[in-house]
Amino acid sequence: MSSNPLDSADLQDLEAAGEAALNAALSRLSPAERDAYWASVRRCYNAPYNDAALKVRTPQAPAGRDEARAG
Repeated sequence: MSSNPLDSADLQDLEAAGEAALNAALSRLSPAERDAYWASVRRCYNAPYNDAALKVRTPQAPAGRDEARAG
C-alpha cells in the first residue's frame, strides 16, 4: 500500500524547481552540446520503447571452416 503525501500543487512546484535546476545546469553548454545531451537522454531512456533501426548482418563462417574445405 503506497500513498503520495504530496498534493497536486506540491508536485507542480517540485516539477518547476527540478526543471529550473536542470536548465541552470545545462545553461553553461552550447546549443550543440545541449542537443547532444538531450539526444543521449532520449537514446538511453527511450531505447526500450523506440523501434531500433534494423542492422543488416551477414552470416560469418567460424574461423578455420574455409581451410577444412580447401584440403
